[in-house]
Amino acid sequence: MVARIHHQKVKPELHLSMAENLLHAFCQQHGILAAGDADSDVTISFTEKHIVFEFDKTVVVSRLIEGEYFKIDQMLSSDYETKVKVNKKEFLSCIDRATLLVKEGDKKPIIVNITDNGMELKINSALGSMNEEIDIQKQGKDLMIGFNPKFLIDALRVIDDEEVDLYMVNPKAPCFIKNVEESYIYLILPVNFTTVA
Repeated sequence: MVARIHHQKVKPELHLSMAENLLHAFCQQHGILAAGDADSDVTISFTEKHIVFEFDKTVVVSRLIEGEYFKIDQMLSSDYETKVKVNKKEFLSCIDRATLLVKEGDKKPIIVNITDNGMELKINSALGSMNEEIDIQKQGKDLMIGFNPKFLIDALRVIDDEEVDLYMVNPKAPCFIKNVEESYIYLILPVNFTTVA
């Protein structure tokens, strides 16, 4: 027997909490709502450990996370030691080329070395190595940081701006890609790397 703690019908576009907005975006991205009427009702039910979304002939069940989730407001600090403005298309193309040298499932980081002279991107793998330099506008300290190239690509592909701003504190802290208006903010966690050839 499942005990319901809360039961509410809402239209997907009205009065949604952050979790409901995320579910709505997930469903749209994966075509779950495409089969039904976008104006159909969504039933949201809670149990002690799960949340259930029911609409049309679809049921989405998700386990609720115990404990306290990340304090996003604290993570989205405006403090940074290094700010880089770079041409998005050039940056994305360079990262795309680097991924050609990485086998599927291989977790080779792309190493980004930021200096006054530019941004150097390096990757080494069994298939080869790449070392490219991109012109940037830099404010702050020099920095060498590693990223999973897929995470950078995922963020850069959905940004429409010609140039992007990257904000970094140190090689172990998250990098933020955001515009001045903060109409988008992408948080990308760095990866550890041991040597750069």
